[in-house]
Amino acid sequence: MKKRTLLFSGIILFFAFSNESVKAQITVSQTDMPVAGKKPVMAVDNSGSLSPQGKGSQTWNYGTAGNTQTNQYLFVDPSTTNYYRYFHSSDVADTLIFANGFTYFSSTPAAFSATGFAEVAEGLPLAITLNPWFKQISLPATLGAIDGGASRGDTTIAYSYLFYDSGRAVVNIHYADTIDAYGSMTTPYGTQNVLRQKHYDITIDSLFVHSILGWTLYQATVTKDYVYRWYANGIGYYFASMQMDHTNSHDSVFQWFDGLDAGINGISNATSLTSVYPNPCKAEITFSCSSVEARQVSVFDISGRQIASQEIRNDILTMNTSAYSTGMYFYRISDISGNVLDRGKFIVQ
Repeated sequence: MKKRTLLFSGIILFFAFSNESVKAQITVSQTDMPVAGKKPVMAVDNSGSLSPQGKGSQTWNYGTAGNTQTNQYLFVDPSTTNYYRYFHSSDVADTLIFANGFTYFSSTPAAFSATGFAEVAEGLPLAITLNPWFKQISLPATLGAIDGGASRGDTTIAYSYLFYDSGRAVVNIHYADTIDAYGSMTTPYGTQNVLRQKHYDITIDSLFVHSILGWTLYQATVTKDYVYRWYANGIGYYFASMQMDHTNSHDSVFQWFDGLDAGINGISNATSLTSVYPNPCKAEITFSCSSVEARQVSVFDISGRQIASQEIRNDILTMNTSAYSTGMYFYRISDISGNVLDRGKFIVQ
């Protein structure tokens, strides 16, 4: 704090201290990273009208950020997933609810890193481990920290098509990170002291196919990502993230933290209220929808795999669950165009 004359020093110090307390420089540690069991809800503003602002001490006021959709993330114990044999070094995995794959992470006091990812693409299971790991943030994180590196992963799968007998997917990632700003951030969720990470990466996804002539490059895709991430203490996920356009001149998607463990029903613009009974259930479950536009009920298991989809008639559907394994399931209610009207979960005993 700059030296002042004694005149009005008490008043000046009071307001200066108050301002700095609001914009205190926090330290982000492993305790602020995601853990298995967390289900953060991220609201999405895709208006493209927000700015990340400059470096150093900042006050970010995004209190009027929109909520055009809600993304529900699910963090699980990797050992509960089908791909765990490839990711024994991971201690947490995440997926978007209803997605068909996972990203795997290692969380240590020194860093939170992506160890790889797995998904089903075109009906084929793909698991790619990254070496070295793709570091998301070095810990403990403080203002001015700089990091970067390169990660690579590849996998080969049996693939029979025309003259080809197998395929190979290769991922190369080059990235650079800087903790370049701190301050207070306000979103519709509230106000938090934050650290901001400026992230850049260039990713090259290559697909090779194999025939009697050897390996041939089939397709290569290059993507560049400019992302700002704001971290706060006690959140267990990003407090906010801003995906920039390819020129890094304006945002394309802004996501802000909207709570933890709100369940799949956390959709601010839901237009349907669904009664689900009995819940827990055994042999069957009934979905009763108040929206006349409800047309489809889709059911997903804990890994995000769709296991059933049936049409709703006269706003009600009774589904047979006698073949379901004991556990938690998620449902999605959609209209004739596929727009999501409501989401939720139920348990089979």
